[in-house]
Amino acid sequence: MGAWGTGIFENDDVLDWKAELLDSEGLEMIAETLETVMDEEYIEVDLASNTLGAIEILAALQGKPGEELKRDSGEVEELKEWIEQHQGQGKSLLPLAKKAIKKIKKDSELKELWEESEDHEAWLHVIKDLESRL
Repeated sequence: MGAWGTGIFENDDVLDWKAELLDSEGLEMIAETLETVMDEEYIEVDLASNTLGAIEILAALQGKPGEELKRDSGEVEELKEWIEQHQGQGKSLLPLAKKAIKKIKKDSELKELWEESEDHEAWLHVIKDLESRL
């Protein structure tokens, strides 16, 4: 796992996914990511990370961004602009996002990797915060 922190956007997988999202139009990529995670029996680390990124963006689109998106950081500056352009969209995806985050918390490679880490509690705090903003 190419992660350097417990934040949603603090890993290589989600940053690659974010770059693709910035080149896309609308919310189709977010919807596809959520649908894909729901179709999987076991969620691998890259899909789980990407899905959490999609869910964080959905929360921000509803005016409830997490701390990472409130900070001035080069990793998320372009994403903030994308969010501003699409503000208020994605409400219909929120029920699916809630199911997806529960599934990631229950049975995913990402969850297992964080359980083996000394930062497990910090990661859980980030996920619970995200879940509370949906």
